Amino acid sequence: MRWLLLDIASAFNNVYSGWILWNLFLAFIPLLLSFGLFRRQDISRKWFLVAWLLVGGIGAVGLLPRIPRMVQGWLSIAIEGGPTAQLRLLWLFVVVALAALLSIKIFKKKQTMQGWLWWVGLVTFFAFLPNAPYVLTDIIHLIRGTSLGQTEVWVVALVFIPMHTVAILLGFEAYVISILNLAIYLNRHGARALILPLELLIHALCALGIYLGRFLRFNSWDLVVDPSSVLTDTLDVLTSKRPVAVIFVTFVILSSLYWVMKQINLGLKLRIRYARQGIDVLD
Repeated sequence: MRWLLLDIASAFNNVYSGWILWNLFLAFIPLLLSFGLFRRQDISRKWFLVAWLLVGGIGAVGLLPRIPRMVQGWLSIAIEGGPTAQLRLLWLFVVVALAALLSIKIFKKKQTMQGWLWWVGLVTFFAFLPNAPYVLTDIIHLIRGTSLGQTEVWVVALVFIPMHTVAILLGFEAYVISILNLAIYLNRHGARALILPLELLIHALCALGIYLGRFLRFNSWDLVVDPSSVLTDTLDVLTSKRPVAVIFVTFVILSSLYWVMKQINLGLKLRIRYARQGIDVLD
């Protein structure tokens, strides 16, 4: 048994660096925001707090391996970086503080927010939403980590593949539920006709966001920390044939997978409702 654990631990040290939990943390942020923005009255404060603590714990564990590199980078910018880089670093800390205050505000509300705070939350929701389907591309970590032949085959088959599969399914499920919560909000406000066009628009924007994140290495917070670079590179991407083709294929994949997962989620919801009413779905 000991050698089994040693093999797994060695494989994790070679392949895993906390990215799975960190990417899941980023995927769960829009999920929590969707409940706070669109369905706050449908979830109790107790369970909302549990969800925030759980997601925060996932983020903390996923962040641990990155802390030394992050601190070193911040110190380098603070000491040796120019005024522009230092201002961006300061602005990043301000954005983090504002995000924390927004989270507290959302948690304290018993009903769906209104006014300017709701719009700030909506912008934040759309900025982080591409992180949820982004986990589909994380399969590249499994390929890179195991292609060198340093990991035992049984570890790959029985540990890494199931772990990556679960992470990808959880991340994409967060994407599906987030959009469904938005659809429920639109339906309750008499805007049912907007649901399908908005879903397609979201898939297109997320396909673009995935490309910017995977190939150009942008993050959600770059929209406020370095918006000029994001805008410039986005325009370059949209005027180049190959990136547009990749984005289109990603859009088709997102739309198709979302439709399948949406039907599964709605079917499960309907079956639970029938069970509560004592209706046999086989009748």
